[in-house]
This record gives sequence, C-alpha cells and structure tokens, in this order.
Amino acid sequence: MPDLAFPSATDLLQVLWCPFDHEDGYVPRPEIYWRDGSLSDLQPANRPRPTGADNDYLPDPCVLHPERVTDYPNWDLPDEVADALEARFEQLEEETGWSYWSHLSVSDGVKVGGYPTWTQEPNWPTCPTCRVRMEHLLTISSNEFDGESWRTWLPIEDTPAMGTIWDLPYEQRTEIQCPPGLMLGDMGGIYLFECTSCSDRPFAYRSDCS
Repeated sequence: MPDLAFPSATDLLQVLWCPFDHEDGYVPRPEIYWRDGSLSDLQPANRPRPTGADNDYLPDPCVLHPERVTDYPNWDLPDEVADALEARFEQLEEETGWSYWSHLSVSDGVKVGGYPTWTQEPNWPTCPTCRVRMEHLLTISSNEFDGESWRTWLPIEDTPAMGTIWDLPYEQRTEIQCPPGLMLGDMGGIYLFECTSCSDRPFAYRSDCS
C-alpha cells in the first residue's frame, strides 16, 4: 500500500483475527503486527479453519488490487460545513443525479486510510497513553458497495455488459459485492485505528455491524 506509513525498521503489516464473537460488538477480535519482512520466517500455509468458527468470519483467499482514491468525509463532515454546503449539494444532485452523501463522499469496501465507512454515529477511539484521537488504519467491510454506492465503487471490470449489477443472479452479484466472503453483523464492518504519536503504535478497533 503506497501511502501506508510503516513504523521504523518495518515493511510488513500483518492483520490477524480470532474468528469468534468478542465484546465489544460481538465480532472477530483483530490483532496487528508490524514486522521487518527481511527478518521474517513466514512461510505459505493453508488457510486455518478453527473448529466451531462462523464461516462468515473466515475470509476467502483473494487477490488485492490496491487503487488510490480521494476520500471525503460523510458522517465525519462537521455539521457547520454540511449546513454551509447543503444548497450546493442539492444543486449538484438536481443537475447531475449524483448525491454527495451516497456517491461522492467516503469510499466503500475494504480499504487502508481515509475515513471509516460508518453506518452509525462516528466512534473514534482515543489513545490510552497520550489521549490523542487515533488515526484510521484499516476498514474490513462485509461489502464493497451498497444499493446506491455501486454507481461509484463498482469496478469497471465487474460492470455487466447489459443492465446493472442488481440484474445479475444473486450468487454472481454476491461474489462481486462481497469478494472476501465475510458477513459482519448486518453487512457491517470492523475499523482498526492506531496512534502514530506513540512509538509503540498502540491500536484499537471498533465495529459497526448492526
């Protein structure tokens, strides 16, 4: 990921999780590890399938094709800014059919950086050491787009030759909309945060799965 800021002497980020419900949020509990890839003894391994784990918490093997996009706040847009821009947002939608809130603000799907794709009120964690608001590191989402945001975030290569994504059979559409095969709550997500002010880079996570 070209814009991911690694701690000193590291060039590899591992994100692991326990695929059972954990409080807070009753979702898988993630752990992150920053490593020096040149010193690592990591070897290819079969995908683990812990006994009794929910299949919806076990991601399917897939290939990542990172794409840099510009992210604008949705739930995190300050009220005074939203009020000041309301007329312009309405004019834009009338003239183009594009909604700032549904199509032009925060990017959906699994992503590094940017703004969390909250479906409820923002819940940014504070570092327990320095008391500074932590930075968004990673979103792990159940889906790459929804009933509106597909107009912006559906990859061109997955766009049907005729009709829309919603005209495809359910199984085919689900493979495109949910490529990792995850279902976190009701199409929700898990957000990982880190403190870049502290040398040990503490992390926290939030869920938004209802």
